[in-house]
Amino acid sequence: MEKIGVIKYNVSGLPVEDFFPWCQDNGVKYTELMRADIWKDVGSTENDVTKVSALLSKYDLKVSQVAAGNDFIKATPEEFDEQLRIISELCKMVKDLGFNQLRVDGGWPKEDVEEKFYRDLVIDGLKKAAEIANKEEVYLALDNHGKVTNDYLLQLDVFKQVDSKYFGANLDTMNYRWYGYPVEQLKDIYREIAPYTLHTHLKDGIKADIDFKYSARVLGEGEIPLVETMQILREVGYKGVWCIEYEGKDGIEGYKKCVDWLKNNV
Repeated sequence: MEKIGVIKYNVSGLPVEDFFPWCQDNGVKYTELMRADIWKDVGSTENDVTKVSALLSKYDLKVSQVAAGNDFIKATPEEFDEQLRIISELCKMVKDLGFNQLRVDGGWPKEDVEEKFYRDLVIDGLKKAAEIANKEEVYLALDNHGKVTNDYLLQLDVFKQVDSKYFGANLDTMNYRWYGYPVEQLKDIYREIAPYTLHTHLKDGIKADIDFKYSARVLGEGEIPLVETMQILREVGYKGVWCIEYEGKDGIEGYKKCVDWLKNNV
């Protein structure tokens, strides 16, 4: 059976206590959680793992991954090392939740960090994060997110340099288009990323302008070749979660429509 999931993001601010029963009611068996759903304060040793774990069991729901919310483009070694500490702590937490995967980012542009350093900081951070993941036996899925790691050639370079079975891609179907790649190139990019893919974000929309903006759409109503993308992933043996991410203003209602579309198209 296909694994249908929803990322707990942009769902009208629902707490997990309300979001999990919504998943159950709509036939969603997997969810990607945000870091704040299990660990609201990274400076504290307290977390909500026990509470969330009990709720997952109650609603017969599994976590596909947790978004680490990390950023390796930092101005100081201390800030950089803090990101590794966060990933290390999250590796332990996700195992306590009964699974073993994090979604990680490369980093975000900063005024106090020269652009020429972005690539090296991202690669160094992800290499060191993968060393932690190898020891913990936790998978890391790098998102094509923002203005740095949406460069799929940089992604491919990172995958080759890190070279770990515990490190791969979170393939977001819309973000490459948002970044500026033409629709006609998307399937070629997906084929390049597919062999590394550990997780997906099925997202649809229409690129709005050249200033990194797009208009979100329910799955199947935008310009992203979603059905072809899923076939590309199946051809390389992908058996992971088809995780919906919807960024429209109608939040949970849009997610419901996305779930219905996916059930009819997987």
